[in-house]
Amino acid sequence: MICVTIGRGRHSSLAEEWKQAAEAGVDLVELRLDCLRHEPDLKRILKERPTPMVITIRRGADGGLWRGPEEKRQQLLREAIVAGVDYVDLEVDIAANIRRFGKTKRIISYHNMKGTPQDLGDTAEQCEKFDPDIVKIAANATSLADASQVLHLATVSRVPMIPIAMGEIGVFTRILGAKFGAPFTFAGFNPERTFAPGMQPYSVLKRDLAYNRINASTEIFGVLGDPIEHSLSPTIHNAAFAHLGLNKVMVPFLVPDGQLPSFFEELKWLGIKGCSLTIPHKEAIVPLLQQKEGAVERTNSCNTVIIEPDGKRVGYNTDYRAAMDSLEEAMGGRASEEATSPVYEKHVMILGAGGVARSIAFGMVRRGANVTITNRHDERANTLAEEVGARAITWASRSSTVTDVIINCTPVGMHPNVDDTPMPPGTFSRPNLVVFDTIYHPENTMLLKLARERGCKGISGADMFVRQAALQFKLYTGQDAPLDVMREALRRRLSPLKDA
Repeated sequence: MICVTIGRGRHSSLAEEWKQAAEAGVDLVELRLDCLRHEPDLKRILKERPTPMVITIRRGADGGLWRGPEEKRQQLLREAIVAGVDYVDLEVDIAANIRRFGKTKRIISYHNMKGTPQDLGDTAEQCEKFDPDIVKIAANATSLADASQVLHLATVSRVPMIPIAMGEIGVFTRILGAKFGAPFTFAGFNPERTFAPGMQPYSVLKRDLAYNRINASTEIFGVLGDPIEHSLSPTIHNAAFAHLGLNKVMVPFLVPDGQLPSFFEELKWLGIKGCSLTIPHKEAIVPLLQQKEGAVERTNSCNTVIIEPDGKRVGYNTDYRAAMDSLEEAMGGRASEEATSPVYEKHVMILGAGGVARSIAFGMVRRGANVTITNRHDERANTLAEEVGARAITWASRSSTVTDVIINCTPVGMHPNVDDTPMPPGTFSRPNLVVFDTIYHPENTMLLKLARERGCKGISGADMFVRQAALQFKLYTGQDAPLDVMREALRRRLSPLKDA
């Protein structure tokens, strides 16, 4: 179950948003009464109850907005219990002052906005002493070790626990608590209001992250990156898992650059079955693999890892095949694997020198293209060009270089920086120029807009993204991916007018 948090400055606005949440299908609402600008009027607030509710009046020290007397706050919590609210949130240090009464369930909570104490387990045990129905532990996480510690508490708690590692690095704890018995998690409803670092929107948790489908038997897959909030891998994989009735979930993990070893060490206990790798980990993962397919060996880039029961990590590169298929099909295709590629003897300029650029550069060279590589850091372009048998040029000279195909493998133009482009408008003056942007979010990047406006053929990264995900899905499940389901899920998320 997902509990939506609502907090408004006016009683009327609070009531209206609560009604909207109910109409959107929300099962449980947390009313943050500390957000009200005037003293809460419980009789008015609770006159109509469109959904079950949690009453919370959070102090400033715990991340809330209550500035009134503490005695008054506790009195309001007692009155809410007498009024028969469904749940009341009581901080562990005041729980002894407020006794159980009637049907109201007690959430005994602990919040630490500064960090994750090493003795957090002792605090959780302390919460269990105050007659809780639910224990909630929320601590600010600054590392994967912090987040892992918070989530692991739910596996040893004697009372149902809601484990929350606040901050983006702890987003996975808000999702995977369901696997370890959390009765619900918290989500945002109004996109203009964020109540805690890392809190996810209701629609994302429900649909894209499949929260309500997660149970103790759910197999975990992850997408690892930094940044990670842009990734739509969970959206399309979870849609495909649900369509085929598979008890699996893909979860986003923020893994800072250089922290892949920490990820595999700190979260080994989760039993993660496989991972998708995005920026900046596609090359860094290779030394951590115990087995690699040929495409990984050739490109030294890996975007998919299967973790076998004995812990062995096996690496694959689905970017390689997906990129080649997308580009060749857009350029007319070829009759068979043995036929000459449409990129044969074409001049291809690749922007970037990371994992995707490496995969595509190897593929282009193997198909007989004349490949040029450019990157903001010239030394990286030079290194990659030498490895694949291409030539390198400076970033400054990219606009004046004559080419048949431009392939953008940089993050320039990716959401949210949608007005950026790695190439200036004057680049697209050559007839029959093909421009392939590997970015898929947004689908129609500024680079592609400029190219198409000038009569060039533009190829979106969305097709490559779905193709590589379908290959990953086969590795994860042993089944063919429902491509139409994946494409529709991606279309919905990329649409400017998303449904609720």
